[in-house]
Amino acid sequence: MNGLLSGFTIEGGSTVGRSFFNATTDGMIQDDAGHWSIEPYIPLKTDKLADYLVQRGDLSESLHATFRQRCDIIDRLHHERTGAYHRQFTSLYASVDPDSDCKPLLPDSGGGLRDAFQNITRMTEDDQTLSTQLAASGSFKHTSAAGETGRDDFDLAELGTEKDASVEQGQTETRESMQRVIDLFGQIMDDAGYKKVERADIEKCVGVASQWGVPLHVDLDLFEQLVVYARGDIMGTRFQRRLRKMYRMEAFEIPVYQRMVVAFRLKSELQGDEALSTDKMHLRMFKNIPKEDVDTLLPGARVRISGLDHVKIIVPSLGGFLMSLRKIAQYAILFAVIALHWSLILVGLLIGYLIKSTLGYFEAKKKRELKLTRNLYFQKLDTNAGVGHRIIQQAHRQRTCELVVACYAMQTADEPLSARRLRRRCERILREAVGVEIDFQIERVLRSLQEFNGAVSDGKRWRLTPLESLS
Repeated sequence: MNGLLSGFTIEGGSTVGRSFFNATTDGMIQDDAGHWSIEPYIPLKTDKLADYLVQRGDLSESLHATFRQRCDIIDRLHHERTGAYHRQFTSLYASVDPDSDCKPLLPDSGGGLRDAFQNITRMTEDDQTLSTQLAASGSFKHTSAAGETGRDDFDLAELGTEKDASVEQGQTETRESMQRVIDLFGQIMDDAGYKKVERADIEKCVGVASQWGVPLHVDLDLFEQLVVYARGDIMGTRFQRRLRKMYRMEAFEIPVYQRMVVAFRLKSELQGDEALSTDKMHLRMFKNIPKEDVDTLLPGARVRISGLDHVKIIVPSLGGFLMSLRKIAQYAILFAVIALHWSLILVGLLIGYLIKSTLGYFEAKKKRELKLTRNLYFQKLDTNAGVGHRIIQQAHRQRTCELVVACYAMQTADEPLSARRLRRRCERILREAVGVEIDFQIERVLRSLQEFNGAVSDGKRWRLTPLESLS
């Protein structure tokens, strides 16, 4: 054991070390990673942001305590909104959660299909008893039996109609629940600073793979609903060994999404290793996904074998087959006298070639599937209800940071500010804090401050209210 541990190095000094190094650095994000687009997401924790603002020096020391108290009140007020999000999401998602272990209630004992079926069964038994008594007394008539049978058939048909109506009503309620979940989820994602990835952008990724991804076949028609959100459109760092560099580790920059969330519902049952139901809403969350590999996050994707892989499979097998024919041709005279054996050997070679090619195909496919599984194993963050609650926490942090920056900008200003000037001031503060351009959402910030009685406007310009007014 000591020998194994002594040879283990994070730089890749051993086989175990190299595997661990590759696994943990595939999705590295540098602190100074370049951004491709301006986003509303603020990459700071609330307490760190408050500390930075106090230390900037724009605020006099006598107002430090007041500012921190204002931040605490804002965090508490917004925490109540976050709690409402949690309760609403839990209530709506419970009926469409694939991981739920709760059972539905049985039909009401006061009525429903079960009671109707029991009543019809009891009526049928009474009719049979009466028919037996009439037959014993010699007064049973065929027309009476036909009438009773017709009534029973009508009752059973009515029961079937009620059952069909109940099933249709259940499907309608499921669709409505799905839509309410999607609407609420979209609102939460917007609060958390995510942007929706359009379907056209997803279709561009289908069948295309980055240098580190796996080419796939994806059928988007499998989905009844498919919504993809992303955040952190930046340049990430990936590592690779190449022959021309003597297999030394090289770093490459590629465009990635720091966070991606996928919400989907299938049209039909998905068969295979991951069986997914159609009456549930599935949520997935990932990190550090290359833009060209978005399709790897979708279920039902099938690994596509490239032309190079086909060459790698066919050429060695074909070469071995031709070499075997050459050797056999040298002894053709010896086998001429036993033509049957010659034919059997040739057939055996053909069968062996086909088997080897088939096994090579499945081996190449298995390697690609293993690569895909390995990538997703290190990049998957959460699923289903866990995704919703995680995003709600991110939305709380995002909105609180926005409010804190806006309050600081107004408190350090010499005069009330217009919405435009306030937005520019907040964006400049954040740019100086993290070195990233932020698309500050001034409209929703001012709306929230009004709801909390934290700011007032004269129609054009905004100013803070006294601390006692916050509620």
